[in-house]
Amino acid sequence: MMGSVQLSYFRLLNLFIAALLECGAQRPCEQPHQLNISRVQRDSMSISCLTTTHLLETLTVKLRKNNPVKDILISPASEHQKWSVSKHAGNIRLNLKDIQQTDEGLYDCEVYKDQDCLNATRFTLTVKDCTKMKSVTAVSGSAVLLPCSEHPQRNTTDKVTWKVIEGHRSTDITQYRSSSTTSNSTEKLSNPLFERAKQLENGSLVIRDSVKADDLWYRCRVNDTTCYEVKLVIKGLVTAKSTTLFTTVTPKIPAGHSRGNTDTTANNLTAVVMSTVVSLLTIISLIICVIVYFKKRKHINNSHTELNRPLSVYYSYVAEGYDVPLYSLVEQTSASMSTFDTRPSEALAYEPYAKCEDYQFRNE
Repeated sequence: MMGSVQLSYFRLLNLFIAALLECGAQRPCEQPHQLNISRVQRDSMSISCLTTTHLLETLTVKLRKNNPVKDILISPASEHQKWSVSKHAGNIRLNLKDIQQTDEGLYDCEVYKDQDCLNATRFTLTVKDCTKMKSVTAVSGSAVLLPCSEHPQRNTTDKVTWKVIEGHRSTDITQYRSSSTTSNSTEKLSNPLFERAKQLENGSLVIRDSVKADDLWYRCRVNDTTCYEVKLVIKGLVTAKSTTLFTTVTPKIPAGHSRGNTDTTANNLTAVVMSTVVSLLTIISLIICVIVYFKKRKHINNSHTELNRPLSVYYSYVAEGYDVPLYSLVEQTSASMSTFDTRPSEALAYEPYAKCEDYQFRNE
């Protein structure tokens, strides 16, 4: 009798120990369902791992990357610089920010309650580059049009979202707050970017009253499958002192949309045109003055030339019967100079307006 009791006791003890061991063993996760996720560089993502009523503090979330196998995050025991876990409306979510090409791969997200695996999610992350568009240049204060495709004239029914890129951070344009201050003292304080930006039917973005702080990278995404990035370059206002004409192309904005401060830009261009016209008139005046100066100088030189020519002198009305000493007014040179006799002699017959060469003189 005592032997049978002892045998029953040992059996019960073995069953109890086996039950304890079974309770302490971790229940493995069932075959997870797989997702395919595609994102672009510097973007963010959030994926649901489980919907539950349990408190997040009572759960353990494990993130593992395969090929090669590597534990990325075990929450709340450890933290990660880019990966994090959150709970919203009963949904346990895994978040990743600043996605890079090195984040591509196959991942497993497992959620445990004590030693029991509640759910497992497997997903493949693919990282794509955005298509770089040609930069857009505009003058401060004007309206700017940023295209969201290589064919901006086509209207689209796809979902289009715009974000502002600052370094490795991307912010939805409806929530963006500029972190820089206005550096130009002549630039007035402007409204926030999200108040001045408006998306058109073709997905393009119009920014009214642009300022230097809008000089950023912008990204648009179409249905999470296509991505474009464009750089906006803002130049300062053109002053009246400049003699160079800048041509600002104002985008064609559909009817019903605000054209921004285009009148201000037109006034600035008018001032530049007036400055250029004044400069041209000044140059033309200088050219006319130079021409008049050279013409006047040429006239003076011609007058001097006529005065230096040899002169023919005529004598008239010589008194009859008198001896008159004659003096020639012809240019006196050593080769042609003559002297005249002053002694009395018989005067030649008088002939009015006769040339002095017709009279006979005796050379000394």
